This record gives sequence, C-alpha cells and structure tokens, in this order.
Amino acid sequence: MVFYVVYRAPREVKNRSTLPHHLKALGCRRVHKSFWEVKEEKVNRVLKILEKNQPILLKRVREIRKSQFVKNKGISELGSLVVVMYATPKEAKREKIKTFIEKAPYIRLCRSVYAFSQKHSLFDKNNELVDTQKFTDFIKGIREDVKVIPRVIIVNKGSLERLLEETRQRVENEISDINRCCRKLYNEALKGESEVRRIRDSFLKNKRRFIVVKKVAAFYEKWLGLDFSRSLMKAYRAVAKVNSILNSK
Repeated sequence: MVFYVVYRAPREVKNRSTLPHHLKALGCRRVHKSFWEVKEEKVNRVLKILEKNQPILLKRVREIRKSQFVKNKGISELGSLVVVMYATPKEAKREKIKTFIEKAPYIRLCRSVYAFSQKHSLFDKNNELVDTQKFTDFIKGIREDVKVIPRVIIVNKGSLERLLEETRQRVENEISDINRCCRKLYNEALKGESEVRRIRDSFLKNKRRFIVVKKVAAFYEKWLGLDFSRSLMKAYRAVAKVNSILNSK
C-alpha cells in the first residue's frame, strides 16, 4: 500500500530546507515539493516531524470510494480523490491558472497541489465545470509539468475539518466579493456618477462570476455537503438590483 504526506511549507527559508532533509533521512521520496511518498512503517515518525505544518496523510486504494456523511455531524470521508500537482510557474501563468481553476470544484492541499473528486461526473452531469482532465490539459497547454495521482483517500481524519473550512471560506469570499462589487455598481448607477457603459461591462463580468460560483457551490453541496444558499441569495439580490437599474436606463 502506497502512502503519501503533504504539508504546508514553513515561511522561514531555514525550516523549508530542514524538513526535506529529515524526510529524506527517513527514506521518503519526494514527488513534488511538499508532497512525499512515505513508507508505511515510517508514517508515525513522519507525522511527528510535520506536526506543526498541517500534514495530510493519504493512501492509494484500489476501489473508488464515495464521500460519506454522518447525520448532524457532516462529512466523515471525502471519498476517492485525484491529486494534481504542477510546477509553480511565473506570475503571468499563475494568473491564467488562477482564472481557469475558478471554474473547478477542488480542495487545495498545499501550494500547486489540488485534490479533485474521482467521481466528478456524478456531481456535474452536464460537464460544465473544470474536472481533472480539463485542468491537466490546461496545465500542459501552458507548457508546465503536471503529475496526477488517482484513487487517493485522506487517512488522518483530523485534517478533514480544516480542509472543508478552507474550501468553504474560499467560496464564501468569492460570493462576498461579487456581492460587494454589485452593490458598488448599483450605487454608482443610482447616482449617475459613472459611465453606464463601464458599469455594464463590470456588471457582466460579475454576473458571469456569479453564474460560475453558483454551479461550483452546487457541486460542493452534493460532494461535501457544504451549503452556500444564504450567501448566494444575497449575491443574487445584488445582481438583480444592478440588472434592474441598468435596464431602466
């Protein structure tokens, strides 16, 4: 059985080099920066070394597992994941990746390492969002190296709550920003202090963002049980108000 560990690299340059040194001494194999293959008998020692760096222990399994929920307690298992990792590119390409992955339901494990649902088609019937294949094709298209590891599950359940909260907060931040932008545009249109054309262009951009995040949020609800309905309703009202005032001009 193959085990992996992924961790958040420390900000201090000194500690960044110390951790890889310890892992190599234990016979671990580096797969990608903060993502390592670990021998089963060394797992406990590795987790001890990385305990201050939010380690996530994973292992490969033969079968495809579904995400599991416990009533009134939320999710207990994320199910089978596909891990995608790529070389961190220069600034221009980073922006392209950031824009592209906004259309993807994923869990960020660490920098440039993302986990996708192995059963993407189960939650995205119309294939409207970015899945593992689309994302890897995109990375290859901008001429960056990419590695993919399928049929992976998270072993240490303690990291689930943190990963889910980080995912929830990221989506909430996107919805909140759309809401804020639309409220600002509404006030500008109401006062008539800005060009209507500029407001329309900005509104269309935020409307497209809202459509995407709404689809992504629906995926997360089916996959992870995360409910964004309250935030989405606020953003919907803000979008509708701008649309209404622009149509009256």
